[in-house]
Amino acid sequence: MDKTLIREVAELTNDLNNLIPLGVIFVTQWPSLPAPGLPASNDTRWKWLDFPYEEMDGVSAIIKGLKLLTRRLYCRLTYRIVDQSNRIAIIRIYLIPANSLHDDMLNKYRDTYFKFKRSTMWLSKRCRVVMENLLKFTDFSSEAFTMHSSQDLSKYVSRNKVVILQWFSSDELQLNISSDEVNFHIERLRNSSSVHIYVPRMEPQSTLQTRLNKLYANLRSPIVDQTLIKSDEEFARIKDIIQNDEIGGFRSQLYNFQKRSILKMVEKESVQREELMPSITQFSRGFFDVKNLQAIVRPPTYRPPRGGILAENMGLGKTCICLALICISKLQASRNPTPHIHTRSVSKVHSLFDTCVEFITQNSIPWRTYYDDFAPHIIKRLETTVGYFEKKETKCRNKKTRSNSSSGDIVQSKKYYLSYTTLVVLPDNLFHQWRIEIFKHVEKNYLNVFEIQTLKDADILKSIDIEKLVNYDVLLIANSVFSKQFEIADSLLKQVYWKRLIIDEGHSVSSKTSRCVLLTKDLMYERMWVISGTPTSGLTNLHMENQTENISGKEYTIQKSFDPRQDLVKLGLMVANFFKIEPWASNKKLWNDSIVKPFKNFGFNIEFQLSSLLEQLIIRHDIKDVESDIQLPKLHHRPVFLKPSFFDKLSINLFISVLATNAITSQRRGIDYVFDPTNKSDLKRLVTNLQKGTFYWTGFSINDVENLLNICVYSLRENKDIYSIEDRKSLKKAIYISKLALSNLRWRSISTIHEMGYFVKGLPKTINDNYSLLDYGNNIFMFGYPHLIAIQKFYYKNRILNSNEELRARVMETSPEFWKGYWSNIKGSKNKKENGNGSLSNKEEYKEFELTDVKMINQVPAWESTFDAKTEETLLYKKELQNPKCIVTLKYKCPCNSSTECEEAVSTKMLRSEIVGTLSSKLNYLTMRLLENESQGLKSIVFYEFENSAYYLTEFLDLLGINYIMYAPHIKLSERSNNLAQFDRWDPLRNEGEGIALVMDLKLASHGLTIIAATQVFFINPVWNQSVEAQAIKRSHRIGQTKEVFVETIILENTLEEQMYNMRGEVKDSDKIEVVDHQGIKEYILQFPFLKMYADNSYDEEYCKLIVPTAISDVPTDHVENVVNKIRMNSAQSTFDNVKNQRTWRLPLFTMKNMEKLSSFNSKVKKKRFDNIDELEYEESERTTQLEEEDIKLIMEKLRVKRRKQSVKFNI
Repeated sequence: MDKTLIREVAELTNDLNNLIPLGVIFVTQWPSLPAPGLPASNDTRWKWLDFPYEEMDGVSAIIKGLKLLTRRLYCRLTYRIVDQSNRIAIIRIYLIPANSLHDDMLNKYRDTYFKFKRSTMWLSKRCRVVMENLLKFTDFSSEAFTMHSSQDLSKYVSRNKVVILQWFSSDELQLNISSDEVNFHIERLRNSSSVHIYVPRMEPQSTLQTRLNKLYANLRSPIVDQTLIKSDEEFARIKDIIQNDEIGGFRSQLYNFQKRSILKMVEKESVQREELMPSITQFSRGFFDVKNLQAIVRPPTYRPPRGGILAENMGLGKTCICLALICISKLQASRNPTPHIHTRSVSKVHSLFDTCVEFITQNSIPWRTYYDDFAPHIIKRLETTVGYFEKKETKCRNKKTRSNSSSGDIVQSKKYYLSYTTLVVLPDNLFHQWRIEIFKHVEKNYLNVFEIQTLKDADILKSIDIEKLVNYDVLLIANSVFSKQFEIADSLLKQVYWKRLIIDEGHSVSSKTSRCVLLTKDLMYERMWVISGTPTSGLTNLHMENQTENISGKEYTIQKSFDPRQDLVKLGLMVANFFKIEPWASNKKLWNDSIVKPFKNFGFNIEFQLSSLLEQLIIRHDIKDVESDIQLPKLHHRPVFLKPSFFDKLSINLFISVLATNAITSQRRGIDYVFDPTNKSDLKRLVTNLQKGTFYWTGFSINDVENLLNICVYSLRENKDIYSIEDRKSLKKAIYISKLALSNLRWRSISTIHEMGYFVKGLPKTINDNYSLLDYGNNIFMFGYPHLIAIQKFYYKNRILNSNEELRARVMETSPEFWKGYWSNIKGSKNKKENGNGSLSNKEEYKEFELTDVKMINQVPAWESTFDAKTEETLLYKKELQNPKCIVTLKYKCPCNSSTECEEAVSTKMLRSEIVGTLSSKLNYLTMRLLENESQGLKSIVFYEFENSAYYLTEFLDLLGINYIMYAPHIKLSERSNNLAQFDRWDPLRNEGEGIALVMDLKLASHGLTIIAATQVFFINPVWNQSVEAQAIKRSHRIGQTKEVFVETIILENTLEEQMYNMRGEVKDSDKIEVVDHQGIKEYILQFPFLKMYADNSYDEEYCKLIVPTAISDVPTDHVENVVNKIRMNSAQSTFDNVKNQRTWRLPLFTMKNMEKLSSFNSKVKKKRFDNIDELEYEESERTTQLEEEDIKLIMEKLRVKRRKQSVKFNI
């Protein structure tokens, strides 16, 4: 027996001052104890409760549990009998606190005594069960704790619920107390509450996602500490500067919510307070560890970082806020962290001047505040003297051999230089945007900015002096370059103690393995910020205004579905790796133990504790607080339903035929059935292609459709008895559609060479005979894009030809060369084209092109001569048609006899040629709308989801010479930045009053980009994931936008697209549920909804005419007045029908615009950079001077005169 240990334990536990009062319990049937106990305090009526050594029979489980807790030194008990007649006593419970200076002694005692032949683990679990039960019956009120007599007890019982336990009872301890019930009683402890009975909730328990969503949604808008304003003069001064818009060098006016965010960021960077760890809660008498159910002294804490997550919603000016913060702290330098040292050289005696300079730089005294008061030689010395400190780093030896296995770890010292620099790491595509934001918000030359955008730029880090680097105010570095620095052991970035590190769009800091994260582990920085409206998936809240034709001004919120556990894990990675908050940074498992598991298991008060932690990290305004400060211009969002063209219907019907034939012939079962779970990838590809087909599709070959026809005919002949009536109808429709396609020369042509069909009227016979694909009739011929481009080039090179003989001679020289290059090109490139913006593919799935395939085009089946498409379809749908007797045989237009052609000047005839239509309804509508917007000087964004639609759209825009810029994955990052800058800087006043379009891949539109120059937004197809759609719209509809934004989603009527648009609102997890997995979509597809080709009376021509519905009826008169009819070269013209709200276009094949476009394609001049800030500053200065010299009305008048000279004509 260790007498010393026992004596020390007794001294500790017999002193109430060393214990933490918990509460009281009431016990009746109080027995006569062998030893009544010694007085526990000056009040001798309260005695220590010493349980008899020998077990008493029939003692209740809770009394036995108390005995175990006292024996195991988790608590001490005192008692007083207040009612002798009823033998009622009050027991005061005192907890022996953990995490004290006596922990080793207590643990040694527990390991030595009163183990009852049980393992330590069993005893710990048993003590926890007892503690959980004890919390149920304990009264935590101060009134109960201080009562002394039966009278006090009577009064208390009359006002409060009291549970009186029996000393002798057969009741057992409750083993599985729910976390909800434990939480209920710990909440009573926090509130010093009397006993209350826990009543289980009847409603189902909330899911983890619901709880985390609620927690995120309830994050409070930033509140500045008012006591800090009163106590800290410097902070109060900064607050006044921000509130009065007097930030040095910052020229933009801030919104009130932005000011609050900036002030909160300054507060977080200036003040660090100790915060309780999430598992610790405070009650009136001390601290309580809710994880281990123990009282605790010296509670563990964490220190929030000098920074956090700027998580303001998309479009609320996060970059602007950061720039204001940088300007405010421009004169500050990073300070020497206290644990690290500065070793001063003692090789010589330092002068007083040297000592002063060293003291200023080593202590980061803001000497630049007095810059104008210092002599030049002092300024030079201060700028070239860099403060530093040395940090000792311990590295483990390589213990592979016995000889060095006993050696100690290696201790190395590394020097870090103090700096004035904010290091900004940003996505490559946002580099230009930051430069523009600096130019826009910060006065010229106020911030000294160093830029590293490319790997070539990064070479300067090998030669730049450290003195120069640390004196920059801002270092902008692209993420791709920053990540590469991880591979460089002695990278200069790792030698600087940065004043501030900002990671824009900081999704990567929530990853375990990204190079960005690995490098931040090696970096040292004093203050740190992640800029992201979506630092984790669960924090993605998108607020936007929706307006349809039926609903005006409806606001809705879209929340992405997310995995709550993964969301918390990502947050933990940010806490440990980027913010480096202890103890999580050094204990990788602690985050899971202290946050993730308790949250998953509904740990006590974990929502409150996690919310407190998030509020320490996140600065984010509630949308209501933002709306009180700012009102964005109205957002108009409407669907545009288009009637499908003849070829749209044919393509969609071919897809439906394939699906119907597969389902029927496989009898809807087995691995051959496309809807079988094993064929999900094939089904997904087929449905995706069906979506692509709503724009245009040439992916079915002649052989494919012939095989489809043969299968349908065979199945209907051999197995018709086993098919239902509906299935037989579907097969007949599939046969009809297959025959319609195979009998159509235009379909056979485009499905072979995979071109968009453009229909042109009025070209000379020689051109048509040598360049066209097919004769449609009435002097209308079908061409592909390469053919029309070749004709345009031919015309612009041969504009002086006067006779048809000269034309024929030149055509016979050039056309063979064109066809030779054409066949070679489409065979080798599989329909990739260079459009001046990089390579774009139509992304259709078809077999490798062979020249022998061309021969199949004219091999029309023998039955074609007797196939009457309209009559056969009428018979198919005769029960559905109102007047089945009205059958009119379709007469295909026959080629006109053009053997004789009137002699007319070639140039005049060719100038009258027009594009009269295409094969795609969507292509017509979108191109004409972009032309309409261009004429009004408007900027448009077109979001595409499938590359084939962008491929064909940009072809048509090139043919017409419409201004557009690409922003797509196939374009280099630096070029994307330049393209975005070009779009942003496009000024209609400098471009003949014309607007421009940005054609953007939807995948690149989700985060970060600001494109407020655009007010017209188009989605080529409905976006299934509404959160992605909302984020794309926010590129334009965000802070800084001063005009109303008009959004159109283009939908093909009576197709899968319309069903998607109608059903997507029902899906909450559209980012997880794919289109093909949605039950409603499956049911729609399985109905095999064939589109009527003629029987719906919508057929006019095989091509889609240039007549489009439009919401814009009032084109500004500035662009249509005083036009000159006699012109050198025709221009696009249109007429508007006020009754039908549609515009009819006439599109000349040859215009000044497409000639200029062709010239720019062929130009060898190096592409202009539009992301040059110096040039932007020059243009801004030039423009300001111009506006001062001339009135804006005079500019517009000059513009009109210039436009008249260039013959731009619109007949509205």
